[in-house]
Amino acid sequence: MTPPNALLFRELHHQPEPLLLPNAWDARSAATYQEMGFGAVGTSSAAIASMLGYADGEQMPFADLRFVVARICQAVQVPVTVDVEAGYSRRAATVCANVAQLADLGVVGINIEDSLVINGQRQLVPADAFAELLHQLKNYLAARSRAVFINARTDAYLLGAAQSLPEIRLRAQAYAQAGADGLFVPGLTDLGHMRQLAGATALPLNVMCLPNLPGFGELQQAGVRRISMGNFAFEHLGRVHAAAMATLRSEENFATLFR
Repeated sequence: MTPPNALLFRELHHQPEPLLLPNAWDARSAATYQEMGFGAVGTSSAAIASMLGYADGEQMPFADLRFVVARICQAVQVPVTVDVEAGYSRRAATVCANVAQLADLGVVGINIEDSLVINGQRQLVPADAFAELLHQLKNYLAARSRAVFINARTDAYLLGAAQSLPEIRLRAQAYAQAGADGLFVPGLTDLGHMRQLAGATALPLNVMCLPNLPGFGELQQAGVRRISMGNFAFEHLGRVHAAAMATLRSEENFATLFR
């Protein structure tokens, strides 16, 4: 039987309004999102890595990610989806096992991306290779009765690949055929391109918070089904903290901590 949160999370991608998904980095931030009425919680790999003192790009051990995710799952009752970057392994069997471990903690969704950080540079994985990984992951989870929403992230737009829109359309088709449940296109802010992509795939289209991203209503009209916040809430909180510490030192008292 499919867990209720897994069914709910899938349904949230097919509601009249896009799913506004906040990205947590620890149990407290996840609990705050739940208290604020968000219907689901995601994680940010970049925020979790930074919180633990690692660089982004799978520099954090998977065991550390699993520990933080376990604490998040214990802190909230809403569906939890996890950013697994590229799966924390180059071996498909290990990627599958990693995702299954997260599902055992209560995770009902993942983001997995079609790029790798190699020698400090992010590079796209060939579409057929990533589609094969999705296919193996889908079959592995199904064979073990693990209901996980697979949000396939393509970085073609983010990396400025030549003719990125046609490339993303081809990747979306391949990823859907391989078993993906959603399509995540970070870096996409053009409403016209969103309409084209939303019309070209049956996968719910996910975009990410950016300074020039249009408002929620415009995104809904363009066919967007999910809006993620990435690591930007975490970074904003860091700036607020730094400003408070600067004020504390300049005023030579603790009043700023109680305002």
